[in-house]
Amino acid sequence: MVATILYWGIVAAFCGWGLWNIVFSGIYLHNHENGNLWFFAILNAIGALLGAIFLWVMSNTAWQKYWFDSSVKIGPWLGYILIFYVVLIVLQVILGREKQPAAA
Repeated sequence: MVATILYWGIVAAFCGWGLWNIVFSGIYLHNHENGNLWFFAILNAIGALLGAIFLWVMSNTAWQKYWFDSSVKIGPWLGYILIFYVVLIVLQVILGREKQPAAA
């Protein structure tokens, strides 16, 4: 039971944070505040790393029983979300570049 609640809680948190990132990335792009996208890219990279570790633990039933005293059959949702995060990080890094002023 604990593993099920934790797994779906993490999936919901990643979905919410991803939507939050998309909205504010659009706002920052519209306002030409591209440097703020780098901050989101760094946070998303840390989150994706933690999500990958969580997916690694959840992919093994024995580890689930050891860490959570229960197990759940996980679906592909967390993997899809992590792929989305990698794409989002790449887009934020590319779009977060600011043009250098021309040398005088």
